[in-house]
Amino acid sequence: MKQINLIVILIVVALMAGCGSKEMQTVLVGHFVSADNSPENVILYNEDTGEEFASVPVKDGMFRYDIPSDKTTIMSVRFEQDGNGWKESFVPDGDTVRYEIDGLKTVAEVFAPETSINYPTRDFARFCVEMLPRLATDSVASDEMLNYCRRLVDEHPSDFLGYDGIMFASLTKVTAEEWLELVNKLEPNIQAKPRVQALKEKYEAQRESE
Repeated sequence: MKQINLIVILIVVALMAGCGSKEMQTVLVGHFVSADNSPENVILYNEDTGEEFASVPVKDGMFRYDIPSDKTTIMSVRFEQDGNGWKESFVPDGDTVRYEIDGLKTVAEVFAPETSINYPTRDFARFCVEMLPRLATDSVASDEMLNYCRRLVDEHPSDFLGYDGIMFASLTKVTAEEWLELVNKLEPNIQAKPRVQALKEKYEAQRESE
């Protein structure tokens, strides 16, 4: 009897281990208000690599796709109707991403739960839209942008917001020494990204020439 109980316990432990190792998924769902005018497919892209990720069929105006979660990258879903297209970007962070589409525009975008990294990502994107035209001539805007980027790197060293922060910091009046100090706060998986490595080489060369 003891041997049987031991076998049962081992089976339960193995099942629990299997459940624990299951890969997290980001659920992407969308709905076209007018199913008659919806496209046959929407296209998923990995914006970080520039590669197409998947073509997702639209049925009765609706689509769904499960994406392996990766908080260090950004993806986009691209819609096209009658030759006109647009895209919506998101971080596949293990939550649910929902889009409601009407005509040639997205009328609702919801990330669940409310703790999704996509909300602060959207906040930073709006901030950048406001600040970027001012950076070349406005030192105050450059300082504000750099401070925002510093905060993102400090608070998100291992996910896309930290990555976003280090990339946009390079658009400010940051010195080579400051940028290199900032990048060293990021986790190795973010530092290893090709775009970060390219900037690192640039700033290291600048520092050596100073």
